[in-house]
Amino acid sequence: MDLLVSLWFISECKEDFSLDFMFLTQVGGILKPFAWVFGVIMNAIYELVSLLNVHSIAVCVIIFTFVTKMLMLPLTIKQQKSAKLSSRMNPEIMKINEKYKGKKDEASMRKQQAEMQAVYEKYGSTPMSGCLPMLISLPIMFALYRVIYAIPAYVNDIYVMYGTIADQILNIQGYGQAMLSFMMENNINVSKFKPVIDVVTADSGITYNAIALTKDNLVDIMYQFNTSSWAAFKDTADWLGKIDTTKIIQNFSLGITADSLQTIDTAAFTALMPNIENSVTEIVSVNSFLGGLNILNAPGWSFPGIIIPILAAVSQFVQSKVSMAASGQQNNVDNPTAQSMKVMNYMMPIMSMFFCAMLPICVGLYWVASAVFGAIQTIFINRYMVKIDVDDLIEQNAAKVAKKRAKQGVVTGSKMAGVAKTSTKSIQNEETKKFNNAYDYKNTPSGKGAKGEYKRSNVSYSAKSISANANLIRNNQESIDEEKSEK
Repeated sequence: MDLLVSLWFISECKEDFSLDFMFLTQVGGILKPFAWVFGVIMNAIYELVSLLNVHSIAVCVIIFTFVTKMLMLPLTIKQQKSAKLSSRMNPEIMKINEKYKGKKDEASMRKQQAEMQAVYEKYGSTPMSGCLPMLISLPIMFALYRVIYAIPAYVNDIYVMYGTIADQILNIQGYGQAMLSFMMENNINVSKFKPVIDVVTADSGITYNAIALTKDNLVDIMYQFNTSSWAAFKDTADWLGKIDTTKIIQNFSLGITADSLQTIDTAAFTALMPNIENSVTEIVSVNSFLGGLNILNAPGWSFPGIIIPILAAVSQFVQSKVSMAASGQQNNVDNPTAQSMKVMNYMMPIMSMFFCAMLPICVGLYWVASAVFGAIQTIFINRYMVKIDVDDLIEQNAAKVAKKRAKQGVVTGSKMAGVAKTSTKSIQNEETKKFNNAYDYKNTPSGKGAKGEYKRSNVSYSAKSISANANLIRNNQESIDEEKSEK
């Protein structure tokens, strides 16, 4: 699940995913409330571990994953219940599909639909019940990724680290084109990033164009610096001498001329480096993981970085095996869905290993932690589910369906719980009769002055309900049509 969401998220980003994010402009739309909640959690976690003298984003990501997994526990339990119910229900669904295999006429399709609906009613389920928890969890998962990829936007202490450097850069003349040049030379991109042109008048009275970046823009840029990027940034003698203002103007569509730009104060940039040395060291330390690796670096295939892709593959495989065992489908050779899932359980870990080798370590770290906690969760939930009798679960679902229908004005009687224990064959026969006599309506008044009930097949509708009124109108219209036909 997490890997599929990650692959979708990657496909929505630009070509160089590892260096192309939108950070301090926090995510909006439907994801905004979820991201805000998870951002508060991430900030609280960082402040908590800081009290223990632990300053590591990697540790925060692991704890963050555990907390969010626990918050999503109710959805996970609901999904496991649905899986357990499906293991009992699927053989009957498969028999119906096999019975009507190749039959495309309208009568057969109606009978198949009726029998399928009968099975779902028998178990108090719906075709979408298994997908609903997953659909609900999707915006939550997307919000999780947004927070992980935008930590300075949500964690105050991390923002301050980068903000300290940004404040000093803002005071340097020509810092705008200098930072844009460094971005271009190091393949760093920021989504929805548009530099602003300010007109500046020097003391001599000469007017220049200055490329203005906000503090948040600079934090966005610097958060993407990995270890090698910081080393290159501190070597001002090298990158400041390579600045091509014409190329910068063309790349960012600034609409100005190169000779109109104010000059860069290279001496101020060089003097800045000793002042920010402590801040850079702190940033590198916070982002470090596993023997000095940077969480924004791709681990690659060399040691010790290769440990992350291997752990991602192993943890994904273990989680998939545990999930299959919990649903009882690992040995179901007759179920094509179960067999296709079996193939995916071998393919997905391999895919996760290759992606983790190419993406930043923080992505792989989240996948590993999510898979490990997910497997542990599934084991404990499975122990809980073993104590739940499937028949009791069916009766509970049937009762919920009856209660829901009662609110809608549909009265199914007191036999709803008993439906769960009847044979599918008998229900199928009843449903077939229902479709063969689709227009057999009965008006059954309960007595003088009492409420009437309008019946279609074995379902009764309250006289004041919309369904009853609709059926009554349709019944009257059919009577009129029959009289016209006889005449």
